[in-house]
Amino acid sequence: MLRAGSLAATGLRALHASAPSADLRQFLDWDSRDGDKVQAYGRGWKVEELRNKSWQDLHKLWYVCVKERNLLLTEMAWKRVPKDEAHQRMRGIPVGADSVESDPHRVRYREVQTTLRNVRRVLQERVDSELVPGLRREMQAVIDAR
Repeated sequence: MLRAGSLAATGLRALHASAPSADLRQFLDWDSRDGDKVQAYGRGWKVEELRNKSWQDLHKLWYVCVKERNLLLTEMAWKRVPKDEAHQRMRGIPVGADSVESDPHRVRYREVQTTLRNVRRVLQERVDSELVPGLRREMQAVIDAR
C-alpha cells in the first residue's frame, strides 16, 4: 500500500524511456560522419524555464540530455577532441585553440552540460522546499542516484 504523499503515490517515479534498440547506432552522429553539415541545435535550458516544468518532465529531459551527452562524448573521442580545458591541457593542446573551441560537438556538449546542471539545480530547489521529511528523503534519493 502506498503512503499518501510518497513519490510512488503521486506518480513521480514514472519515467519515460526511449524505444529499445538492438545496436549502438543511437550513440553515433551519423550525419556528421557521412560528411553532411552538422544540424542546427538549440541552446541550453535556463533555470527560469525549468522551474515551470513538472517533476516528470525534468526527469525526461535529464535522460534525453544524458543520451545526447553520451553521443557527443563518443563523437569527441572519435575525433580526439578534449571535452574540457583540463583534458585539453593534459593533451598539450593550447587552451583557446580554434580547432577545439569551434568543434560543433564540443559546443553542443557545453550546452547539454549546462542543461544538466540547471535540471539538477531545479530539482534540488524542490527538495529543499519540501516540508514533508519522508517525501524530502525520497526526492533527495532520486536526485542522488547514480
